Amino acid sequence: MVSGTGPAPNQADTVAFCRRLWSEPVNHSEGSWTEVVASQCAGITPMDPVIITPDDVAEAVPGAPNWKSSKRRGLTGCITTG
Repeated sequence: MVSGTGPAPNQADTVAFCRRLWSEPVNHSEGSWTEVVASQCAGITPMDPVIITPDDVAEAVPGAPNWKSSKRRGLTGCITTG
């Protein structure tokens, strides 16, 4: 519990809140802003696809620092040791 916020809700109250929240009908109106954005983006040239191969990952991972460890083991230490 965070100081000053009161007690945390119990599980039954949390479940009831979520069920009530997701069962309410929603009336979305996207409005004209979506058309404005689409027209502004129409002239953007799409990027070429980027394909990352296992060899790309194998080359990049050993040199990546591991922020979770006090020792510099590389990213593989983070992946294999959690």
